[in-house]
Amino acid sequence: MILVYYAVPSNCVSKGAREPAHIPIYAEVCLMARTTGKAIAALLLLVLMTLSLPESRFSMSPTASAATLSPQTSQHSDNHPTSPYLPLISFQLRGIDGPYRTSGNLILGADNSPYLFHGIARDDLEYFCKGDGHYTQQELAYMGLGDTSAQATYWGANTVRLPLSENFWLYGSPSQNCSPDQYQALLKQIIDNLTSLHLNVIINLQWTNAGGHSTGAGDAWSMPDSDSRVFWQQVAATYKDYDNVLFELFNEPHLFSHSWTCWRNGCQIKNDNSGRTGHDHGHFTYQAVGMQTLLDTVRKAGANNLTIVGGIGWGFDLSQIPTYHLDGVNIVYDTHPYPYTGKQPINWDAAFGAISATYPVISAESGEYDCKTGFMSQLINYFDAHNIGWIGWAWLVAGGNACYYPQLVSNYSGKPVSGMGAWEYQRLKTYLNILANEEVPVRRK
Repeated sequence: MILVYYAVPSNCVSKGAREPAHIPIYAEVCLMARTTGKAIAALLLLVLMTLSLPESRFSMSPTASAATLSPQTSQHSDNHPTSPYLPLISFQLRGIDGPYRTSGNLILGADNSPYLFHGIARDDLEYFCKGDGHYTQQELAYMGLGDTSAQATYWGANTVRLPLSENFWLYGSPSQNCSPDQYQALLKQIIDNLTSLHLNVIINLQWTNAGGHSTGAGDAWSMPDSDSRVFWQQVAATYKDYDNVLFELFNEPHLFSHSWTCWRNGCQIKNDNSGRTGHDHGHFTYQAVGMQTLLDTVRKAGANNLTIVGGIGWGFDLSQIPTYHLDGVNIVYDTHPYPYTGKQPINWDAAFGAISATYPVISAESGEYDCKTGFMSQLINYFDAHNIGWIGWAWLVAGGNACYYPQLVSNYSGKPVSGMGAWEYQRLKTYLNILANEEVPVRRK
């Protein structure tokens, strides 16, 4: 009888219902006292029972704050609050707060505060082995914090994404007179400079070689290959001690069969092509390496850095992650929305919004092509409402009409292009205004 009441459900002992939950226990004990005549013993029993009740029975249900989340919280737990999302003011939005870890659907920093990554993709290292010459520390600084003037614009991002080529990393580029050592040294100099500027860095495997078939820089093939494993063995070992470096395993998987089993575990890819925007027009067959293998490769190298994993459909679709999620910790799933058919606002809930209630989600790439803001303004508002960090594509002064390429700046001093560039610049500034008095965290390394 007493054991039944001791197991009262926690919703019966919330702040508004503590007394009703205890009245039955008290009544039964009092009835025992009257029945047995041992009033003192009954009262002592009541006291002992009260003291032995778990503390959670006497407290409010925990709220979704970082202070209530322990490092042992399971990443794949479905026990999230009614509203799994926090207001932006709850997040750390500036500086480096690594090492980072995941807990529930949140990313937490070293101080246990929720963290959101917002930033810019610095495009060109996937096709220029020596870069375009605009990677000085001052030019990189314009992506982060600083005082904007008539000559220079500081965007206030907290993260920079660097797309890379596995061919350049492993083999260099004879046609560009660039060795693997030169490429790796350039990348380290860039990452060290960004780190000194209190910026997080996403290392993104953008271009691969289709099992060794695609020479030069490689291209945007459907899935990673055996050289991708070697790439991550080396990259993870090199940057495992950088608290601000995140690993994006592979840019935009796009299996034409939409096979989630292949995405996770690998398969043979037949007659692969790099799409209408690719430059290598070959059709190749090779053994694809799954995302689980690449994650395991990173962890075996001793790196526990946050690892970003894109979905299928050119990195857009995460809908089957609850079934095919990877085994491991510190995993963030990645979506790349662009204004194509099947990737419009009506598709966002099913593709990535729903799982953001349970898993950490980021968008490491997005943009629009019309020099307008209709798509991106809706998208970033959606990200903010779902605690999804985002990285805008791209910080690059491209040739031709900027409206035909998702270009953010018109020069490497940070001047935003009209439309999408100006809108994203202002949104980044809005985040800074939210926490205007917040101290930028000291780099922990």
